[in-house]
Amino acid sequence: MRTNNEIIDYMNELLNRRGMSRNQLAEKVGAASSTVSRYFSKTRQFPLNSANEYAKALGTTPEDLIGVIPIDEKITDGSHNYTFLPAHIAAGALTSVDPLTYEDAEQIQLSDAIMGKYAGDHDITIMYADGESMNRVIPDGSLLAIKVTDNGVIENGDIVVFSEDGGYSVKRYYDNKSAKIVTFSPDSTNNKFEPIVYRYEDMDNVRVVGKVVVYTVVL
Repeated sequence: MRTNNEIIDYMNELLNRRGMSRNQLAEKVGAASSTVSRYFSKTRQFPLNSANEYAKALGTTPEDLIGVIPIDEKITDGSHNYTFLPAHIAAGALTSVDPLTYEDAEQIQLSDAIMGKYAGDHDITIMYADGESMNRVIPDGSLLAIKVTDNGVIENGDIVVFSEDGGYSVKRYYDNKSAKIVTFSPDSTNNKFEPIVYRYEDMDNVRVVGKVVVYTVVL
């Protein structure tokens, strides 16, 4: 996966190939010219959760833009394919995620160096994080590697993706067995985010999708 500077350098290259100005790019993606200018001056981090819009405007794919190789390209040594769901998991309030279905799943290739001990794990699903409620550890727009599993292997303090009635979010998980409550806590520099608490008897529609085992941080 490309670093932030590499993404911007590649976007500059694509602009030059297409004879497009930065102002024209800003107009195509519906962003302020001043915002796009800060991305290109590298004084503001490019938001990975906007990769779809920028890639379309630049005539490429989001995977190509951020340096994640689609399955239809040749697999090289030291890389594996993973299920990729092109949806954004809220790092904030529970958010409805219509595309979260394996009928819409794609495949992407990530290097073993990024995935570490989870390289080649067939239970891994890749998604985007969207929001600031976990920004101490997971910046907005990061790619998440989620190990789909059952609650039995989730430990207190683990970062998990959980769902309730079609809404999804990423938080730290805490199970207080004596009080019979489960808490999904933010880990943010912004104190506006509050824990989401469930009593055991109110968890019929709550499900821990999996544990976040790897996430990318673009510097």
